[in-house]
Amino acid sequence: MELKFKEGKFVWIENGLNYQEVLDEFPKAKIVRVMTFNISKNERSDQLLDEISKLPEDIDIQFITNIPSHFDRYYNSPRGDAMRRSFRENCEVYLRKLNPDNFPPQAMTFFNFSNHAKIVGTENVVYIGSANFSNESQNNIETGVIIRDKVFIKSLYNEFFDRISEQSLTYFDDEYMALRVFVMSMLTKFRVHFMNFSEEMYWENPYTNNIEFVRRETWLSENQLNNLNYDLYLLEDLVGNIENAYEEEDYEYNDQMQRILELYNFLDLARLQELTEADGILYNFIKFDMEAVINSCLEEYYAEAYDEYLDHYVEVATDDAREIEENMLDEVEEVANEFYTELKKVLDSLEEIADIVSCIGEQRINSQIDNT
Repeated sequence: MELKFKEGKFVWIENGLNYQEVLDEFPKAKIVRVMTFNISKNERSDQLLDEISKLPEDIDIQFITNIPSHFDRYYNSPRGDAMRRSFRENCEVYLRKLNPDNFPPQAMTFFNFSNHAKIVGTENVVYIGSANFSNESQNNIETGVIIRDKVFIKSLYNEFFDRISEQSLTYFDDEYMALRVFVMSMLTKFRVHFMNFSEEMYWENPYTNNIEFVRRETWLSENQLNNLNYDLYLLEDLVGNIENAYEEEDYEYNDQMQRILELYNFLDLARLQELTEADGILYNFIKFDMEAVINSCLEEYYAEAYDEYLDHYVEVATDDAREIEENMLDEVEEVANEFYTELKKVLDSLEEIADIVSCIGEQRINSQIDNT
């Protein structure tokens, strides 16, 4: 996308906010747009969110933010565990601070886990630069441009901002939003898991055009399998999210929650968890080391494998190791095919669950617009 503009200027403010000129126009604005990577985590005082909360009720406000520490995958390590905790903490803070009850009724808040852009604007002036909509940005060296080209600003909002908001998650209430964030996060993760498993455990035979098990070698890593195992257990949290999201008198909404629960119950997570455990058949296949197995087999012939007999027993040990490998491959191919089928069910179910959750969101958007 390319949008040209006029009447722009470069800005850098030392010990201040580069978009202060935009903030000064908030009180007389009819439209306010904010796109940021993060907000301040300070829950006692937030001057910037206070500027939005003080705006009149009839102002068209849209706010898009990422949530720091969100990744498609987290490694099973102290750092990975710390990042998981950090995202959960950030999510709780953002849900509290960006609760629609804190802002004018027409304010719409969106979450987008891919966003790193920073835009602050009204219908008359817009800032585009490196500074987040965060109080801490005034302590950094940030730069950007202030633009007062109204034709450009209108195009920016209609062609870019609206496009990103359509790809984002909408905030409604803690329970529904927690469910939606969880579902979209799981969907992203299992898309990656399925891609990794299908690409690293299977290949397309150029002679038959069939997808076949790799048999001899896989690039699927131990860490990838561990992450998959972790997320299979994490997916169990969907039940709790569904239970929290039920509403006493909204029967149509609860029917949709029940459908999500049925899709979840259709899955055999216990079997998938079992197949991805450490020391399981898939794990042993990934970790298989022919040289180590040969040496292990050779130890059985230790008493005879000396001097002139050594080469003979190395050959015998190699044959034993190959037999062990063949037996393992026959077993792992059957297990891998089973796992592939069940993992595809998980992905398909999450796709359908995400569609249901998105439909609920659209219904709530329409309801909110009608009520407004």
